[in-house]
Amino acid sequence: MKSLKKTILLLSMLIIMISSSVSTAFAAEMSGTEFLTGCNLSPGEKKSVSLFIRNDDAVSHSYSLTAGDSSNSYELYFSSNGASIKNVTIPAGTSSQIDLNISLNGKASVKEDKLAVKAIRDDGKENVINLSIIINKDYALSIKGMFDKIDVISGKSAEFTFSVINNGYKDLNNIKIKPELPYKWFASQGAESTINLKPGETGTFTIKVDVPSSQAAGNFKVKFTAVSDEISSDQVSTPVTVKSSSNIGLWMVGILILIAVVTLVQFKKNGRR
Repeated sequence: MKSLKKTILLLSMLIIMISSSVSTAFAAEMSGTEFLTGCNLSPGEKKSVSLFIRNDDAVSHSYSLTAGDSSNSYELYFSSNGASIKNVTIPAGTSSQIDLNISLNGKASVKEDKLAVKAIRDDGKENVINLSIIINKDYALSIKGMFDKIDVISGKSAEFTFSVINNGYKDLNNIKIKPELPYKWFASQGAESTINLKPGETGTFTIKVDVPSSQAAGNFKVKFTAVSDEISSDQVSTPVTVKSSSNIGLWMVGILILIAVVTLVQFKKNGRR
């Protein structure tokens, strides 16, 4: 009887060892030490969820990464060391960390959502983890530009006006506008550089952007984000057409020459009176 028990125990241990040698550990946790299977996400917020894939096989494997099957619409991409990826290769007996970057697109249709994250191995083995996503509507901030496009002369400045709205259920504090500008462009604000908004309130910002005189003529995009102590809004983009001041000068010279030529022609034609 004892011999039978020992045999069964040895067989069980052997089965566990064999199965572990071909399995892939696929776990998700937030960027910390606490093990989690989900995250809280606010409208306008971008969050990074760390995923760990372990290859316990005896050979290296490539994994294709996908995420979907959710009720809400999300902007999703995987990254490793800051670079966007769609596949990852993991050597035998090692693990790799990748980040799932997620933000909400538009309005949430459900408050409690799930996102299926898959790592499909090159031999067809599929590993899935379901992330639970809770949409937090306590804090929500939106921004809207007042102009569809802006024209400006190099060496001059242009003004951009924005409305920001507290779409959440709680107060938002120290809201400001964060610009993303082309090289050497400079943004400045007036005395009211930050505001506070209660739920449902709207505020207005005017940003002055200086374009350097060295800027060549062309089409550019400037981007702005509303940021509070609690949350950030989606980014808005405004097209900007820069016209060279030298071109304006040439136009003025051309107009003056044209006027002079017309006057001379008229003088010769009609003579003195």
